Amino acid sequence: ETDKLFATAGQKELTARLTYLVRERGYGLVTGEIGSGKSTAVRAFTAGLDANSYLVIYLANPTTGSIGLYRELLLTLGHEPPFTKPCMVSQIRTALADLRSNKRRTPLVIVDEAHLLTQAMLEELRLLFSAKMDSESLATLILVGHPDLRRTLHLSVNEAFAQRLAMRYHLGPLDLPETIGYVRHHVKVAGYSAGPLFTDDAVTRIFEYTKGVPRRINQLCHT
Repeated sequence: ETDKLFATAGQKELTARLTYLVRERGYGLVTGEIGSGKSTAVRAFTAGLDANSYLVIYLANPTTGSIGLYRELLLTLGHEPPFTKPCMVSQIRTALADLRSNKRRTPLVIVDEAHLLTQAMLEELRLLFSAKMDSESLATLILVGHPDLRRTLHLSVNEAFAQRLAMRYHLGPLDLPETIGYVRHHVKVAGYSAGPLFTDDAVTRIFEYTKGVPRRINQLCHT
């Protein structure tokens, strides 16, 4: 549950940057190692947005290709997807423009596992959301993925997309004090209150073994 998360310095910084990104209605990039909590941190941020002012569209599986993503987009927007890709594109752009202009809601599109996007799909997404000769965006777009995604966007073929990024943030692992606080917090959330469950020495060893990656900490503490 996002309201029970342990707020790390990295998550607080990410929240501040996402707040700026949503205000600017731009494109953003969030990367982190496997298990770093990047998707959870983004989800926690969106949980705090006013549902009357924002429509969050979460796309979790880029392996469905652009047509799969477009179908999911349209269904979330409340539209029955047409059969052809050009009709889908037209319908998405019209629906997003209507959402902003007439319903006064800002669309926020999150593509998780975005390192799986092909170069062609990245370009299609850029064109899908661009407005007023590429000077504006029809939606705030956040790509969430592994560090490989940063290297992919540095390639010259993706320069047009990379130049549109208004925010880039890499969520790093926890340090030792954060790991101690993280373990204590989750033990408390779990309802345990009969004294220390993990000694500081044990948490130090957990930190050394897991390198501060939250998912690994969870797995080891559960074990």
